[in-house]
Amino acid sequence: MTEQLVFRSRWFEDIPVGEFHVFGSHTFGEKEIIDFGKRYAPQPYHTDPEAALGTRYRGLVASGWHISAIWMKLMVTYMERYATGVRDGRRNGAGVGFQNMKWLKPVRPGHTLTYTYEITDKLEKIVRGQWGIIRSRNEAYNQYGELVFTFEIDILAELNPDNRA
Repeated sequence: MTEQLVFRSRWFEDIPVGEFHVFGSHTFGEKEIIDFGKRYAPQPYHTDPEAALGTRYRGLVASGWHISAIWMKLMVTYMERYATGVRDGRRNGAGVGFQNMKWLKPVRPGHTLTYTYEITDKLEKIVRGQWGIIRSRNEAYNQYGELVFTFEIDILAELNPDNRA
């Protein structure tokens, strides 16, 4: 069976508020947490399992920026796959700002996070006469169903040229 390409017309006008996606899941390993911590967040609770026991986390935890970087990786991979077959030259998806980023619970070695995305608003502001702004809520839940990470991001989506002023 051959894979069939799905062609989408995904202009700003075509993207509905309420659209929901699951980007995927990621299990955080101890070595991965330590390597990321040593490179980008050199604090004992991200880099040293022994020293981490004496911190407020009482053990090794993933950096919030590590959790965020995994969101980025999964989001890009998912959206590239989701857009398979779209070949009309649109340049959608650049982020223009985020707000309300929160890391709510520690992520420990062996924890698996599942990342979700929901379009919550389409802003009235038009950028350079060509771009609309879509706001989405992005979340990650651990294997227990607990919300551990959340933020909102505003993303550019190209307006349909037929509808531009």
